Amino acid sequence: MILLERKMPNKLSFANALVRRLNNKHEHFDYYVKLANRLQAGYKGELFVDRLLVELTKPEKHFFIFNYECINEFGFPHQIDTLLLSPEFLLIIEIKNISGRVDYEEDKHQLTRTLENTIESFTNPFAQIRRHGQYFFRLLKRLKIPLPIEYAIVSSNPSTIIGKIPKHPPFFHASGLQFYLNKLEAKYKPVVTNEQLVELANYLNSNLKRSEAKNHIELCHIKKGVLCEICNYEFQMHYKAGTWCCPKCRVRNKKAILQALDDYRLLVNNYITNQEFREFFGIDSMHVASKLLARLGLTSEGEKRGRRYLIPEDIVNKGPF
Repeated sequence: MILLERKMPNKLSFANALVRRLNNKHEHFDYYVKLANRLQAGYKGELFVDRLLVELTKPEKHFFIFNYECINEFGFPHQIDTLLLSPEFLLIIEIKNISGRVDYEEDKHQLTRTLENTIESFTNPFAQIRRHGQYFFRLLKRLKIPLPIEYAIVSSNPSTIIGKIPKHPPFFHASGLQFYLNKLEAKYKPVVTNEQLVELANYLNSNLKRSEAKNHIELCHIKKGVLCEICNYEFQMHYKAGTWCCPKCRVRNKKAILQALDDYRLLVNNYITNQEFREFFGIDSMHVASKLLARLGLTSEGEKRGRRYLIPEDIVNKGPF
């Protein structure tokens, strides 16, 4: 059973918004293009492993929590790719999408990737996953849930060459998930009840805390308006006769405002006033802006000039159009 679906990471949404909104000559544009591409590849790899896991396990006894984020008792964040809860064990999975050859130097605590004769250092996944395990050891002890904790670092990229790597925690290709799960099933017997698993799942859900990407790019460098997707976000569309029109390719799109509002949420603020709406989207009339905001069905608070509208996270997929 999937208790928490995997959603596009906030960092990826933020990077995509900046790629749309920054001029391609901006000093940080290439950085955000590379960041978006890397995060997108990682996200696709995580979805691939998710599908494998769901197919390989028993939905009546396994609980999945994808992309879990929380704050520990010391006030520091945890970002965990996948949690598998079962009556026998808790499995923490770290998913990596790294091309080339990966090696780990234990004495230096350093993971390196060799690709086309270039060696790069990557974040240490062994330290990451052990830190997550320490958090869950303390948590399970506090909740009096005697689940053993297991680990796996899974490569979602079939072209990865896994070189010199420690035996524990195990680091293997996604194709080895079936073997590893069978091994854990044979190793353990049930130690908790379904009620205890539900208790743990409810606790984790109630303590979910998503991290937010922070924008350090000044607003003056961010393109305003509803941008035309067909023209690679180069031209600002105009609002006319109830729809948005591109002055370059002449495409008309009522829904284009949704992506633009989501960009505003990510890069500026998740609240917007009528005046801010007019300034950002190039609308002169307060009356037209009010009609548009009403049509969007955004939750509002405050009265008259103090009224502001909340832009929801799912506005692109659940807009009114």
